[in-house]
Amino acid sequence: MPLTINADTLPRYQTRAILGMVCILMLVVSAFFISTTYNAGYERIQQQWHEFEVRNQQKLRNEVDATLHYLNFTRQQTEQVLKQQIKSEVQQAVTLVRSMYAIESVRHADDPEAVASLIRESLRDLRFFDGRGYIFIDTLEGKCVLLPTQPETEGQSLLDNRDDTGHFIMQGLIDAVQNPNSNGYSAYRWYAPDYLDQMRDKIAYVEYFEPLNWIIGTGDYLYQVENDIKQQALQRLGSLRLDNDGYIAVLDNGGKVLLSPSRPGTEGLSLAGLDAEHREMVSWLIAQATPEGRFVEYEWYGLDSSERRDKMALVQEVPEWGWVLVAGVYQDKLMAALDAQKIRLEAELQADLQALLLLLVAALVVAMGVALLITRWLRLLMQRYQGEIDQRQIDLENRSRELQLAGKVFEAAGEGAMISDARNRIMAVNPAFTRITGYAAEDVVGRCPALLSSGQHSRVFYERLWQTLAEEKRWQGEIWNRRRSGEVYPQWLSITVVEDEQGEVSNYVAMFNDITERKATEDQLRYLSDFDALTDLPNRGLLRERTMQAITRAQRRNEQMALLVIDLDRFKNVNDTLGHGAGDMLLKTMAQRLLRKIGSTDTLSRLGGDEFVVLLPNVAELGDLYALIKGYLEQIATPLKLDNHELVVTASAGLAIYPYDGEDFETLLRNADTALYHAKGSGRNMLEVFTPEMNQQVSERLLMEVRLRDALKRQEFELYYQPQYDLGRNCLSGCEALIRWNSPDGLVMPDQFIPLAEETGLIIPIGTWVLEEACRQGAIWNRALATPVSVAVNVSAVQFRPALVNEVRGALDRTGFEPEQLVLEVTESVLMSDIEGSIRLLEQLRSLGIRIALDDFGTGYASLAYLKRFVLDKLKIDRTFIMGIPEDKDDVAITSSIIDMARHLNIITVAEGVETEAHCEFLRKAGCNLAQGYYFDKPLPAEVFSQRLQ
Repeated sequence: MPLTINADTLPRYQTRAILGMVCILMLVVSAFFISTTYNAGYERIQQQWHEFEVRNQQKLRNEVDATLHYLNFTRQQTEQVLKQQIKSEVQQAVTLVRSMYAIESVRHADDPEAVASLIRESLRDLRFFDGRGYIFIDTLEGKCVLLPTQPETEGQSLLDNRDDTGHFIMQGLIDAVQNPNSNGYSAYRWYAPDYLDQMRDKIAYVEYFEPLNWIIGTGDYLYQVENDIKQQALQRLGSLRLDNDGYIAVLDNGGKVLLSPSRPGTEGLSLAGLDAEHREMVSWLIAQATPEGRFVEYEWYGLDSSERRDKMALVQEVPEWGWVLVAGVYQDKLMAALDAQKIRLEAELQADLQALLLLLVAALVVAMGVALLITRWLRLLMQRYQGEIDQRQIDLENRSRELQLAGKVFEAAGEGAMISDARNRIMAVNPAFTRITGYAAEDVVGRCPALLSSGQHSRVFYERLWQTLAEEKRWQGEIWNRRRSGEVYPQWLSITVVEDEQGEVSNYVAMFNDITERKATEDQLRYLSDFDALTDLPNRGLLRERTMQAITRAQRRNEQMALLVIDLDRFKNVNDTLGHGAGDMLLKTMAQRLLRKIGSTDTLSRLGGDEFVVLLPNVAELGDLYALIKGYLEQIATPLKLDNHELVVTASAGLAIYPYDGEDFETLLRNADTALYHAKGSGRNMLEVFTPEMNQQVSERLLMEVRLRDALKRQEFELYYQPQYDLGRNCLSGCEALIRWNSPDGLVMPDQFIPLAEETGLIIPIGTWVLEEACRQGAIWNRALATPVSVAVNVSAVQFRPALVNEVRGALDRTGFEPEQLVLEVTESVLMSDIEGSIRLLEQLRSLGIRIALDDFGTGYASLAYLKRFVLDKLKIDRTFIMGIPEDKDDVAITSSIIDMARHLNIITVAEGVETEAHCEFLRKAGCNLAQGYYFDKPLPAEVFSQRLQ
């Protein structure tokens, strides 16, 4: 129903509107206050929770920091404690010897040998350090006088005894007393009682007893003292309590429970010995642990309780001892306080709502009364002004008709308009004229339009313009004029001649548009048609044009020219790991590097993706050309920083030369691409020059790619296992999984199809299959063996990405293979391509419990400074160093240095390519841990390797 608007109804409508607005306003204000009150209460609860959580976290952090400080201090005291203990024992023994000598030398003055024998035998049964410590006696000439653990050596010279580092043990003891004090310490390595096949670090303290020419001493192993200190530390941690019922639990990295105040019955149990619930919790806590510490929340049993309670804990690694600390407190009290606060808030909110409703009703009653008064007052005002409004409407209609004609001409026009008289003097302009030129009407009326001229057009241009106006009465075209600011800009100008009844010119009407933006768009389109938007390099079209010009010139002069196609190796990895933004930045950087290297007559172009093309119009000597291209590749391979990642990006290149490899642009480019494809298939970071035979090789490569894509579906892959032997124990300890392809055409070795799989991305599903199959087979073997074997799996550069962590975790979960028996082998070049990213990824993989091996060590370019930062368990010595030993002195020196360095870094060494007994014997003496090669066995199918394990 339409509303009737007049002086009587309008006040009523206004009153109703005001009343409605008051109601709405009251509702809005009420909702605002309710919401504010509720949010404030909720924020208080959240703030209290946050403050409590921060306090608890800080308290836990302080406790863990204090514990770590204590553990670190205790660990650092290991050697000092050992020295003090052995010195004390020797001093007591020497005191005893002096006393006995003083007494017995008088009693047996005529028989010194009896005195010595009596003292020696009194020391033989002396024991300390939980029964493992004893006193030994030697002479300055290196003769053994007393050795309780090996009495058969007494009376013999031990000067030739050496440890596994080549250190002469007896000479070290003699040297220790060759000082004014006639005492001192000597460090060496010897077989420990519980490690009979392995030497461990040992420290001895000796004192010289001159009357009998005796060196009296004792020693102990560092690791045994450290074990004692660990037990003391666990006892101390077990007595700590945090907030009455909180405590610190200790696990080791392998899942063994070292300390559990809430469940002391689990202490000393490994993962396999725990029930499912405890095993799951221990595994989860170890996975959460980091060197910096991580706060976690979960449910667990309280002290002397069978109920699970909410708990917050700080989980932190102690990498020096392989421990994981779990410091936690229970949060029951906080939750009860928060529930009470919530109930109180809801009660307050309900009371506020009731008060607000009463206030709203009262406000509405008052508003109704006020609205009635306003209605009467407005009705009187509206009647008074209605007559005035009617009169004004009549006046406005008259004025509108008078202004209509002028408005049609100027005000509605979006184009600039200018009217001049027959003498070409400006009579009028519209607002669009002022907007475009900057001149107001009063600035130009009465003046000649020449004041707008830019000065860029010649006199001939204007003569032709006026001639066209005279002949055709109309002219239009592009012209450059000047704004009031002095800026020169382009116009599209139309001029029309207006004549009077006699045919004489009465006016000139000019209409114009500012086409600055259109011109800029045209320029941009012209630029984009010839140049790459990302790198500002010439694109394919401009490259084709310049190449055809270079071909014409070379043909005329009987010269050579060339096209070089450059493609970045593994550029997809950068996009996948760092993002497309980083990939674009890398492309710009490489474009700038190449621009700095190319000659002034050369053209660098980007065809798309990561492919660049260099046009070399002047090719004289091929040797110089190859050196130039080598410089391009070296420039690209220079390390660079990208988003805080240090990268080494290499490139492959293909070269086609006119007229030998093609006489037109398309042929040269296609053949250069073929050469590039061959370069990538030959190992990357290299140049290939096109030859006709490459087309056949490319066809064969494409056929192999098609068959490779179907190989997984057809189950044509098989794993072979090359045994790895422990040189110290002379036993089989593990293997390396090596893939074989049983193609319908015959067995295909990895070096024939792995590079193609990496290039096409097929290495991802193939690598996933290899990983899971190796874990599955390893789990089968280890379930049947008393001593488990390790399985090593190679990881390519394409696989080495963040997603690898989940792939490894999934393979372990699905197969049940023990993580500590899985070894991932990675080459130096893979780690050095992105050092910071590699470090993070290695740490994530190690957190799964697996081990990492550095493959082909010594053949790459990893510096020792970076080697210390990588979390490594094994170094694989490349076969190129093994083949020459023991005859080649350089290979001997390099291999020995690698083994010695790994030993000091506590890294296991694995020698590859061991083929002779001489190889094996040298490596065993040098201290190499593991070896593999045809001397032991070739790679074997799973069933044959199973027989070896038997």
